[in-house]
This record gives sequence, C-alpha cells and structure tokens, in this order.
Amino acid sequence: MRKFILCALMMIATQLGAQNKEAEAVLKAYEKSKADVTGKKAQDASSWVRFGKNIIAVYDQPAKNLLTGLSSLEVKVVLKDQRSTGSESRVIDGEEYDVVLYNDKELFYNETGSLAFWRITKHLLPQDLLGEAFDAYQKGYELDAKGSQKRDLAEGLSNLQNRYISEAMTAYSLGEFSLSSQNFGYSIRCAEHPIINNIDTVVVFYTGLTAFNAKEFERAIQYIQRAIDMGYAQDGAAYSFLAESYKSLDQADKMESVLAEGFTKYPSNQGILISLINMFIDNDEDPAKVMEYIHKAQENEPTNESLHYAEGNVWRKLNDFDKAIACYKQSVEINPNYFYGYYSLGSMFYDAAVEAQNKASEELDDKKYVALLDEMDALLVKAIDPFEKSVIFCDIPEILGDINLYLRNIYYRLQGKDEETYKPLYEKYRDLVEGK
Repeated sequence: MRKFILCALMMIATQLGAQNKEAEAVLKAYEKSKADVTGKKAQDASSWVRFGKNIIAVYDQPAKNLLTGLSSLEVKVVLKDQRSTGSESRVIDGEEYDVVLYNDKELFYNETGSLAFWRITKHLLPQDLLGEAFDAYQKGYELDAKGSQKRDLAEGLSNLQNRYISEAMTAYSLGEFSLSSQNFGYSIRCAEHPIINNIDTVVVFYTGLTAFNAKEFERAIQYIQRAIDMGYAQDGAAYSFLAESYKSLDQADKMESVLAEGFTKYPSNQGILISLINMFIDNDEDPAKVMEYIHKAQENEPTNESLHYAEGNVWRKLNDFDKAIACYKQSVEINPNYFYGYYSLGSMFYDAAVEAQNKASEELDDKKYVALLDEMDALLVKAIDPFEKSVIFCDIPEILGDINLYLRNIYYRLQGKDEETYKPLYEKYRDLVEGK
C-alpha cells in the first residue's frame, strides 16, 4: 500500500511538468515522515515536528522562491523550466492586473509590471495542508514533555502563522473577504498557541474587518471587540465598524453604547461623530443630541482642544456656520499649535467663499452680483491666517498639499486687488503645488 501511495504522489509531481526532482524529493520526505508518525514513532515529539515541516514544504513547493516585487523576467528565472499556459487581464477593485496562468498557480502583475501577489490553484496534495501542519505541531507539543522541541515548534508555528497571513492577504486582494477573515483567524490560532503566545492586535482587527466586509457581522463583532479590548482601535475606526455591525444586526442599544464609548475615547474621529449624528437622524431624533456626549466630555476635560473641535464639526454638519467657527476658535485658543482647529477654520471660510461665488454666478442683479463677489473676497481673506498657521503645524503631507492648493487659489484671486501684496504669495504657493 505504501508503494502504491508513493507512486501516486510521484505521478502528481510529474504531471505538474516543472521542477519534478524537487517535487519528488518533497513528496518523498512527506510520505516518509507520515509513515513515521502513523507507525513506530507515533509517540515521538520530534517526528511530529518533522512531519509538520515536511507538510509546509509540500505547501510551499508551487510558489517556492517567489517574492512580491519581482519583474516577469525575474519570475521566469525563479520558476526555471515552468511554462505558463496563458495570460489574461483582470480588474480587481478598480485596479487592472496582468495575470499569468500556470498549471498550479496564477501570478498577478500590477501596472508597473511587478509581481503583486499570487494564488495557488493546485497544490501537490489536495488536502488542507496548513491545517494538517497545525495538527502535527499540536501533537508534537502534546508529546514534548521535556520541552526539547520548544524552539523547533515555535519556529514551525511562526512559519505557519505567516503563511496563513499571506493566504489572508491574497484573498483580501481578490475581494474574497470571508476567506481572508478565516485565514487571519487561523493565523491567530498559531499566534495564541502557548508555545508562541504573542498575538498581533492588528491581525485581530483585520480578522474582524474582513468579516465585516463579508457581512459576517457576528464574527466581525467578536474580533473587532477583541482588538479594542487588547488596546487596538485604529484611532477610533474600530468603534465605527463595531457600531455598524451591531446596526446591521438590529441591536440599536449596543450600537449607541459603542458609539458613546468610542466618542469619549476618540472625540475627533469623524467616523464615530457622523455615525452618532446619523443614528439620531435614523431614530427621528434631533441630531444635536450628540452634544450631550460632547458637553459631558468637556465637563470632564475642559482643556481638551479636540472636544471643542468635535463640537465644531457637529455644528458644521448641522450647517450652523457661526457656532462651528466659535468652537474651532476655542480649540486653538486652548492649544495654539492645534492644526485641526486652524485647518477647519480655513476650510470653512473657503467653502463659504465658494458658495458666495456660486451664488454670484447665478445672480442677474449687478449690485447683488458685486456684493456677492465682495463677500467672497472677504471670506477668502479670513481663510488666509488659519491656513497659513495650518502650514506651520501640519505634519501630514497629503493635507499639507491641499492647504498649499487652497492658498494658491486664494492668492491668485486676491492679487487682482492688491498685486504687490498677494502676487509673491501666489507665486510661492504655485511653485509648491507644482513641486518646484
């Protein structure tokens, strides 16, 4: 029987038509170690650890030595005599990939021609190899009474964890969120094993996030809450996803409780704030009720600038311009280096100026038209100081680029009224925007 199984395994390797000798060697080692643990060495911890390593080697074989970022030429060198069976173009989440097909895998190249990721379509053996490897390591752990295999077990489980994460990322890239979540979860099973006991909170969060994307909301709640309990909330975003999960399960009370807790801890998080406002709107309640949370938090932390900034955001969402401006000003009075307060002040004045310009473009009365343009210019002038302060305190390149663009547009408009003052400033920000 053993000879028959071994012959069958050799036929599988031969059918792949590439790297036959390596595949044969890997399958021989697998079959030998399997015979050991199902025979005389069934109670030997080291044999089970070796079996786990050989299973991983079988799993690795189709994509052995592949690395993301390789060019197609480099991949051909790595794959040696393996020949592709064709290629095709696929669009995934709006991004186009050139997909090169093989008998046992698909390689996805991005627009730069670099290998972005790959998917194995046919392993050397048909079973769940990673699951089998985990079971082998677990058996080795149970039999290792003296702890002599501790280092090898830790290495094996760590390698297994990394392969599950790789599988999860591939599934995520392909939009297969349920499969991605499952593989992230299996990686956690490795990480929380007593031999490693080192869980990455980011992986816990993404296990929940991918479940959320797959609309598996109970699973999403389980893992996102676990990430929060472990101290990882992705600057408050975890609370938004957790709340939306409860909402999807029609658990409004828990949704409100989560948002309240999230807002208390991350008052400047826009996702939580918007979710709170939308919750009150959906319940036919006054969205201004969110102020109850804000004012309670302000009582506890009166010198927390982000709470006044958050209140300004609410008034802005409710289209109360004056109250929003007052709150933003208060935030920078508390902390003169608070970038978000300055940026929001500038953007509010700028947006109001754009609104005045739009009204002017539709106005037929000349006097009213001129008055609206004057109003626009006055608002642009008001936006200058907070935007200029934003430039000083902003350390986020993307937002800094937006501010430079705002200021370029403002100074371009105003140089027609005072060329001596505004033209040099226009040229400064024009050059910054153009990267000069």
